[in-house]
Amino acid sequence: MIIDTHNSAKIKLQGVTYYHDCYKFWDLNHCRGDFINQYQKVVDEIRAGRHRVYNCHNNMSVIHLGTYERNFNKYLDKLSKNVVRDIQIAEKKRFYFKEYNFNNHIYDYSEINFSQKKGGKKVNPWYLKDPEFYAGSHSGYRHEWEDDLHYSQWFGVFKYFKHYKQGATTTNEKLFAYCKVAIDGEMASIHLIWSNFNHRNDGVMFFLISNIVKKMMENKNVKIIVYYSHSQYPNWKSRILFEPSPLQIIL
Repeated sequence: MIIDTHNSAKIKLQGVTYYHDCYKFWDLNHCRGDFINQYQKVVDEIRAGRHRVYNCHNNMSVIHLGTYERNFNKYLDKLSKNVVRDIQIAEKKRFYFKEYNFNNHIYDYSEINFSQKKGGKKVNPWYLKDPEFYAGSHSGYRHEWEDDLHYSQWFGVFKYFKHYKQGATTTNEKLFAYCKVAIDGEMASIHLIWSNFNHRNDGVMFFLISNIVKKMMENKNVKIIVYYSHSQYPNWKSRILFEPSPLQIIL
């Protein structure tokens, strides 16, 4: 499938570079040096057809929004009964989905990351840094390298708790799952994503991704949602209707 990123000299493609190296290009603010010094090399590799991910070298996990006529109910109808059940569990437990400012929930973000160790997972140390490391991340506004066709948003699954705090800030809500989505023209890319391991049976991850699908269907420019290579967790991704698809990126 050919995808137009509507690239321009003004912007920086966040999804494209994140899948090139997620730790060098995870945030426009924190990774400013890499975006300035190494970004063009990534773009040149894609244009030359040498990139390991794009230009049909690898099957990516893709949801084609046109398959469901951009109709969320048609997407839901294609989900298995078990996945729909999990989504309904999250709804019954009063979790809710929304866009949020990442910097207001860094402590919850850190708690989610550390919770993965309880499942016996080997967690990359990058996720286990002090919350202060992530402070000042780009969130909640248009960066100088963004425009209406190129930007990123944080989405999360929350639950209301009166007087709940993040450090000294009262938020009245707690974050249980997070996802950063980058829009690059016709493509929306899933970036950093995780849910609290202690609530793995509450349906929050399927609830999160299904709501992201709904949100992206509202963006008439976006044709596909991409969640990295389909060789990574193919069964899990297939359950939420990602399918293997080779992509050719137009820059």
